[in-house]
Amino acid sequence: MICPKCKAEYRRGYTSCADCGVELVESVELAGAEPEEKAVPGDPNEDPFCSFWKGDDARLHVELCTLLDEAGIGHTTVFKRDRLFNLTNYAAFQLGVPFSQYPQAESVVREAFGLDPEDPNAIQALSGPRLLPAMQDRIRKPPAMLTPSGEQDQPGPPPGEDSVLWTPEDAGVEIWSGEDESVCNIVAASLTENDIGYRSENGKEGVTIRVLPENQQRAREIVREIVEETPLQ
Repeated sequence: MICPKCKAEYRRGYTSCADCGVELVESVELAGAEPEEKAVPGDPNEDPFCSFWKGDDARLHVELCTLLDEAGIGHTTVFKRDRLFNLTNYAAFQLGVPFSQYPQAESVVREAFGLDPEDPNAIQALSGPRLLPAMQDRIRKPPAMLTPSGEQDQPGPPPGEDSVLWTPEDAGVEIWSGEDESVCNIVAASLTENDIGYRSENGKEGVTIRVLPENQQRAREIVREIVEETPLQ
């Protein structure tokens, strides 16, 4: 037996050096041999990263990274972003782990999420695929145009059988006039809500609102209700 540090020889039966305190070895060759270096996880030559999971769920990506960190498993993420006019979409997150730690990572994730140990696609199934199928054999239909048809080429709804066409000059019956801008706005809004067309004019004494003759009765009732409910300033 030989001490690997001071090279002192001992009879068989001794296990450690009395001077150095280190364990004895069988031969001089073993005493001089350097310890074998283990591959560093993620080393591109000895222990490269391999694909472990990919998807678009940012929350799930964070959960997986947290599980791997707690288990002391190295990992790396490749982020992908789609480009305009690129019909081949890629997963937003591609998570990789060292090849030597893949079984351990798989075991940790399966246990945390309660996955079927017999299902080889269980981990990837945590997030549904977003990848589009091959588009070479398909023709993408453009979206429907927003241009209205010929029957609806005028702004607003098409006039019905009972609709009455009128011009601002037809509104000649005065129903309200004054300088109070707030009351004027309320009257105008109320007429609009009741589908009553009106014409407003600015003059020396303020604003004058006129309506069609056939709408004057209903319009005056609306004005009366507004004036009676509006407090004096």
